[in-house]
Amino acid sequence: MTTQQLADETAIRTLFDDLNRAWADGDAAAFAACFTADADYVTFFGPHYRGRADIEEMHRPVFEKWQKGSRLDGEITSLRFVTPDVALVHGKGAVVKGRGRRNRFNTKVNLFVAVREDGEWRFTAFHNTKQNWLLTALTTRHAPAPVS
Repeated sequence: MTTQQLADETAIRTLFDDLNRAWADGDAAAFAACFTADADYVTFFGPHYRGRADIEEMHRPVFEKWQKGSRLDGEITSLRFVTPDVALVHGKGAVVKGRGRRNRFNTKVNLFVAVREDGEWRFTAFHNTKQNWLLTALTTRHAPAPVS
């Protein structure tokens, strides 16, 4: 991996941390600022939001009402550069409160597409889906070994 790729990976991981911090702070504007102006955002319930403004507007009541005081318990599970300016970021996470942790019942699987715009990394797409722990266990037992 080149020095530039290491720096870019660090920047993307910092962006992911910024997103998590904005959620914990209940800051819809800071959360949305992690996305491009024309980003696509799909929740595990299925709604598709388009653009930073919609992402911010949708998260405002989430942070003020339904998930007030919550945080994201998430991690990046893989990060792959498709081009020098585009990266696929897979992760796992859950919305938790208090001392709650991510577990097999609340885990979601995420896909972010990160792009470099004007020298800064932002997410331009996000898709979130609920992980079915039982089906995951059954299907991964018979899955082929990952290719290195």
